[in-house]
Amino acid sequence: MLSAGARTLVSSRCNRRVANTACMAGQYTYQYPRPALTVDTVIVSRPNGGTPAQLLLIKRKNPPFKDCWALPGGFVDEGESLDSAAGRELQEETSVDPGQVALTQVGAFGDPGRDPRGWTVTVAYAALVPSTQLGVKAADDAKDARWFPVGSLPPLAFDHKLVVRSALRHLAASSEAQQAEAGLPASLEEAATKLDGPWRTEEHHPPRRTKGQHGG
Repeated sequence: MLSAGARTLVSSRCNRRVANTACMAGQYTYQYPRPALTVDTVIVSRPNGGTPAQLLLIKRKNPPFKDCWALPGGFVDEGESLDSAAGRELQEETSVDPGQVALTQVGAFGDPGRDPRGWTVTVAYAALVPSTQLGVKAADDAKDARWFPVGSLPPLAFDHKLVVRSALRHLAASSEAQQAEAGLPASLEEAATKLDGPWRTEEHHPPRRTKGQHGG
């Protein structure tokens, strides 16, 4: 008859065998909810002559936040790396070749309620590009794509205002910005400071028409 210690050892070995078998078979049981994963890109052009630094935005074609301005981005495909997803979404929505931009991770954003579709975490990327001449053309989920001065941005969907603020500060501190024309880090930091909360944008729907109402 096995002692208590021996039974514990055998049980532990059996549990490890079961776990290893499950791992080898690629089968897992996970009872806890998991967030959806997205990526967003913050592409900023350097000032050119009298034109200030510009931010590339897209107008959303579909809900949520249909017709609102937002950062180029979208869901990460299964088996896809974050870097690849960021480049793919940038190209799909703006036609910009990701090989023309040096994307670096800025951070992750996952505050509750940031996306009305449910629990969604986004990983943000940023890049400083020489000019706005990147062949920008809206496609896929984007109705429009255009550049805006970083100091004068339209209302943004989701919590993209917070993402942009973090990205601008990240770029302002980069060696590329420090080596650019004088004043660029300061102008990026100033634009970031102008962006303040609340960070979560509420989606607004047009009022429903009641009987007797007609469109204008």
